[in-house]
Amino acid sequence: MKTSQVDSRRPSLLVRWWLPLSLLAVIVVLGGAKLALRSAATGQPILPGVANAPVSLRVPVVDAVGQPVNQAVVEVRDRFNAAVGSQETGPTGDATLQIPPNPAYVITARKLGFGPGRIENVEVLSGPTPVPTLAAATPGLPAGPRPTPQLIEIRLGMAEGQSGAGALASAPGSIARLYIGHTSPRVTLVDASSQLLLKHSDPLGQGRQTLLAANKDLNRLFAAWSGGPDVFVLDGAELTLQRQTPLGSGGVTSIAVSPTTGHLWVSTSSSDGSEGGLLSEMDTAAQQVTRRMPAGSTVFSLRFRPDGAVLYVPQRSANSLALVDPDAGRVITTLRLSQWPSDYTFSADGQSLYMVNIGADKLVEIGASGGEQRRSLDVGTGANGVVAHPDGQRLYVLNQLLGYVQFVDLAAWQVVDLVPVGRAPQSMALAPDGRSLYVANAGSGSISIIDLDKHTTRETLTTGGNPSSLLLVRS
Repeated sequence: MKTSQVDSRRPSLLVRWWLPLSLLAVIVVLGGAKLALRSAATGQPILPGVANAPVSLRVPVVDAVGQPVNQAVVEVRDRFNAAVGSQETGPTGDATLQIPPNPAYVITARKLGFGPGRIENVEVLSGPTPVPTLAAATPGLPAGPRPTPQLIEIRLGMAEGQSGAGALASAPGSIARLYIGHTSPRVTLVDASSQLLLKHSDPLGQGRQTLLAANKDLNRLFAAWSGGPDVFVLDGAELTLQRQTPLGSGGVTSIAVSPTTGHLWVSTSSSDGSEGGLLSEMDTAAQQVTRRMPAGSTVFSLRFRPDGAVLYVPQRSANSLALVDPDAGRVITTLRLSQWPSDYTFSADGQSLYMVNIGADKLVEIGASGGEQRRSLDVGTGANGVVAHPDGQRLYVLNQLLGYVQFVDLAAWQVVDLVPVGRAPQSMALAPDGRSLYVANAGSGSISIIDLDKHTTRETLTTGGNPSSLLLVRS
């Protein structure tokens, strides 16, 4: 009988280590290939651990005649609008930032009293730029070469309402102020000329939305939070609280200032939950309520006709729009609507109202006096804001659900373009010159600034919080 024997010889090293050695070879080859790669956008080598090493960027900021601007705010954002760096300029007008290489930065500079400066698609290269060797004895500096910061100069423009030497001296002219109300009640102030965020107010209470209106002289701001019992009076420039006035008539639902008398009109819901809301007129100089009128409990979005002769009072539960004579304190007529408007605006000639409803899909035009429906346009579900351009040719519709602004040609009565904005946009405000549109993005904590000539978002301002209401005034 033959006995089987087991081969007890050990395998060779090559047999035992071929798999680990093969994997190591693949890693070495791939690593070498990566070291040899260069960016298609910049032509710079892509090195592991070095590709995102900070690069020094020097940004001189100058005025219209090339003089350095001190204390200008320089901000760098990437193509996804994420902030990368921010710094103020010094006495020489320079700001130096340490930022990662990128082929498409947007760099802006702002200062109160100047128009903003902006450069797009700025390519910041990786790797230092050598300069002559420094002597070892130079105090505070090591011997050998050191990198030179890359240089991008920004020129600030003239502020609105200024020209020539007045702008260069930063003399105060006609100031455009953008007030931003948040869903957590507070107010933010932005200089609309330089697009510079100036300050935030202290919290004003607890509520869902901050309601805003400016006094006739534009030096004070009225604010209230939706459902709150008080009206706050703030200094228009400092946002400091000057006065807090209890109304004693339930929760505030809307506020508006008469362009003729300067009186503040306030709609309030009933404190006991009944249908009996009130419309109150306040003499803000005397700090007292001068008149009260019965109104429904679901009044919102009070608006004066531009001449101040009629106050429009929408009531949600009744699908109606009351026209009130503010001098006589009586209802002129009540228009019956097919649906309550989430927002509405006057046509340039004041003869029509344009309305949208967030739950419907139509933009509707009605007569401003008789309420007769003139035409409608399909704009899709989610429209919650509408603004008419003063040229009488254009209209802008905001869509909260889809996050864009639709451009409507009024003559052709059709949507001709749309511009994406931030998340959950809530309201719009048109710049005094009619060339820019501001959009409050509650879900993004930002304000989108749309260039109405180019149909693009020119800039996005980060405000924090949840911007929901906008008021743009020129003082």
